[in-house]
Amino acid sequence: MAVSAARRALAAAAVWLLACGPGMPPRYRMPVATMPFDPYGGAIYVPALVNDDSVWLMFDTGLSRTGFDRDWARGLAAATRTPGDGDSASATLLDRLQLGDLELRQFPAALYPLTPLSEASGRLQRGLVGHDVLKRFTVEIDYRTRRVRFFDPERYRYTGRGSTVPFTPDADRPLLRAQIKVRGRRPIPARLLLDTGASGLCLILTAPFVEQHGLREVTPSIEAPIGTGLAGELHGSIVRLQELRLGRLKIKSPTTGLGGEHKGFLARTDIDGVIGNAVFENSLLVVDYARRRVIVEPPAQAGTPCDYDRSGLRLIARGPGLKHLMVDYVVPQSPGADGGIRVGDELLLIDGRPVTVLDDVREALRAEGALRHLVLMRDADTVRVTLQLRRLL
Repeated sequence: MAVSAARRALAAAAVWLLACGPGMPPRYRMPVATMPFDPYGGAIYVPALVNDDSVWLMFDTGLSRTGFDRDWARGLAAATRTPGDGDSASATLLDRLQLGDLELRQFPAALYPLTPLSEASGRLQRGLVGHDVLKRFTVEIDYRTRRVRFFDPERYRYTGRGSTVPFTPDADRPLLRAQIKVRGRRPIPARLLLDTGASGLCLILTAPFVEQHGLREVTPSIEAPIGTGLAGELHGSIVRLQELRLGRLKIKSPTTGLGGEHKGFLARTDIDGVIGNAVFENSLLVVDYARRRVIVEPPAQAGTPCDYDRSGLRLIARGPGLKHLMVDYVVPQSPGADGGIRVGDELLLIDGRPVTVLDDVREALRAEGALRHLVLMRDADTVRVTLQLRRLL
């Protein structure tokens, strides 16, 4: 039987761990577990063994319970499912969950309907590693080397020059004290949940917080879906704030989703929003649960993270293997709208090349000023469109 990519990645992680000798800095010598990660779509995916299956799991600091796709979990060997209210399966007991050298036996996990998240990301979502696992460790996420390391919190000592940001007093999850800056106004304090499962935008703010601080007045803005969570699509508008301040770290012009509906996550009042994974590109992030703090080292490269699409097209992936890329939303007065592209069109080619990987397409549609020649299928007709990509915000 061929060794899967996830098994090869786990083997590579073990070799790397053994190679960490006395010459390494102290905080790198004795991680409990080390694993590489795949930064697909701006999220973090780590290799794992779930019972005897090799899979990639999303690394999600904003999720309370580690869990797995409900449909996929039905096929897991030695999985015992527990019925929930109105649910055929709401929980499962895993014989084994292994992350790098960390092995968890008889691990209780949630079951989630992950199909919407798979379609929105363009990647089959088998499961997510959440707070119930992560809180046991001090976690280093090294975006520069694409490694995640788990440390014993009692032995961990940080010796770098990063900026420390405490958790808010009433939170055990990484709910951070931050400030957002709108041009012409004083900085606004915000409680932002660190959510490495949130990709794309720098921030997503809840509807009560947006209304309290009059943020709908920020212009320019784009009316568009602002994300997809476990409960479905999030609706609102997208703007660029002047600045995000997190300790000594300052992020200029962060792309920000403003919650536009009072339901689900966007209706919460115990937090003001989430800070996404893309804020920390090219940096080192330490999530120190025992000491209720995060530490952020400055990025290795300057620049504005959380870049945004230049086409005005929101695409999702459907069908077997998520190979059919469909137009799900078209931003008004965008290049896509000007080209006559419609919701429901299927994207077939960009610049003469077939498209099947959603993350690659999104990258191609972020190149400011580029001309892109698209071929789409509309019902039984072929539609050819040339887009001049431009900044929307």
